[in-house]
Amino acid sequence: SFKKVRAWIKTVDSAYTGTIHLPKDHTRISDVMNDERQFISMTDVESKDFVSPKAYLAINKDLIELVEILDPDLERER
Repeated sequence: SFKKVRAWIKTVDSAYTGTIHLPKDHTRISDVMNDERQFISMTDVESKDFVSPKAYLAINKDLIELVEILDPDLERER
């Protein structure tokens, strides 16, 4: 089971708004950002670079500059 968190991610060359799915063993986005995986997965992704939303996008963590949680109350839920 995954917890869904809506977030905005700015990379070195673009920005994305979408849903991050937190694995059961990760309760916060910071857990996902600091784990050993190279990519962070987002679904229902919107960007000024896309004509229409993307169902799925994997973003290289090395390229991420900023992450903003758009529904902070939901991120705090356990």
